[in-house]
Amino acid sequence: MYDYAKYENATPKQLVYALSLAEKRAEKLSLQLKENEEFFKFLQKKLRNSFSTKKIKKEELTKETKAILAKDEPTPYTNFDRLLEAVDKEIEAENA
Repeated sequence: MYDYAKYENATPKQLVYALSLAEKRAEKLSLQLKENEEFFKFLQKKLRNSFSTKKIKKEELTKETKAILAKDEPTPYTNFDRLLEAVDKEIEAENA
């Protein structure tokens, strides 16, 4: 808060100086308010985007995958390159 009594008997030069300081302070606060509003909008947007869900397109199962899933017992799998590619695609789909 300001001490109004301090300026009751001030000279015109002191009043001009105090007025210029008050104007500079008001400009600084106005700039800070604008920056805070921009930051607030940015944070709102980021928060809104964090709650939005991305729809992931499900891929069709291959014949080999369907056959493996249909069996209850584990089967030896020999085509590891294709398996690794499928896993990589699943990871990319989750991260997209």
